[in-house]
Amino acid sequence: MGKDRTTRDYIRPGTEERGRQREDFKFNDSDGNDQLTLDEFMRFMAELDPEMSEEELRIGFEEIDTDGDGAISFDEFRAWWSES
Repeated sequence: MGKDRTTRDYIRPGTEERGRQREDFKFNDSDGNDQLTLDEFMRFMAELDPEMSEEELRIGFEEIDTDGDGAISFDEFRAWWSES
C-alpha cells in the first residue's frame, strides 16, 4: 500500500515534507529568530551525528550558509536537507 497523503499534498505536492522540515528547523532555532546560528546548527548536528568534529561542523555550516550572512535561513536549510 502507498504512502498516506493529505489533501494538501494533492493541492501542492511536497507540502507535508516542507512542514516536517519547518518543524525541525523551528525546533533547532532556539532563539526563535528564523535563522540557525553556528551554535544552534552544531547542537542539531551533534544529535544527528555525534562523531562529527567541530571543524567538520564549521565547514558544513559555511557550505549551507550560501549567502554568507553567518546564519542558515529556512530556505538554505531546506535546500541542504533536500540534497541529503
